[in-house]
Amino acid sequence: MEIDFLKMQGCGDDVILVDAAKNHSGLAESVGRLTRGMLDRSRGVGGNSLLYLGRGDRDRLDLRGFTADGEQSVVSANALRCAARYGSDSGAVTVDEFTIETAGGPVKAQIIDSVNVRVDMGMPLSRETQAEIREMSRESFTRSILVEGRSVSYTPISLGRSYALLFVPDFSFPVNRTARRIAAQPDFPSETGIGFVQIFNREEMRLRVWEGGEKYPGDECACAAAALVASVVNGFADREAFVHLRRGDIFLQWEEGENRIWLTGPAQYVFSGIYEFEEKQGERPS
Repeated sequence: MEIDFLKMQGCGDDVILVDAAKNHSGLAESVGRLTRGMLDRSRGVGGNSLLYLGRGDRDRLDLRGFTADGEQSVVSANALRCAARYGSDSGAVTVDEFTIETAGGPVKAQIIDSVNVRVDMGMPLSRETQAEIREMSRESFTRSILVEGRSVSYTPISLGRSYALLFVPDFSFPVNRTARRIAAQPDFPSETGIGFVQIFNREEMRLRVWEGGEKYPGDECACAAAALVASVVNGFADREAFVHLRRGDIFLQWEEGENRIWLTGPAQYVFSGIYEFEEKQGERPS
């Protein structure tokens, strides 16, 4: 079976997009196995995730995301922007503001220009109570942990996943080694993304993220949204700021009224191609 696909990327997070409208109708039944082959960087196309775009309508896209093990997963912000970009360019949606239906729930998206797409990152929550976080609060969000006899302060934010944000003056220290030491502490919450934030001014910051070997492709953007919230509640930044990631820059806005975080960033095409997919018995479409 020949699979028509696109390779796209957002801030260095590369994805493979497969449009159901351009491929065999029975492909949906074997997309998990297809994913394992296509995402292999040695023997396939290579990518962090595969996006399977189903048939939607003028203001809605149906999207399923898969990781390299072939399992369905939450779609990253980078991948969402890529899907939105293609959905608009291909005519799958015919308006500039629309909804992307994912396994994690509906996500609002907006086409800004020929490169940039804006997506809703959700509502920031307290890690401990899962209550909404708002800027004007009497609660102190700072927590501390003892690492090798030294107290380390961090701000925990929940945004789909739990993050711990640490503010640093620069990155002249071993980021990964420091993060591993923090994560190894028995009282540090497991499966927590660790982000180190360098504040330049109230509208600009730099972020480095340590994932601890977990499979969270493209998770930098979610951590960046958490970093903005942590920066605001600690009094270091305004509600709108640019964040410099390792392989790109994004713009974040934390809306006060609806308490949502919006992320604007690039979504770009890399190449298109045809992938030869070997079918198994019973998979061939009728």
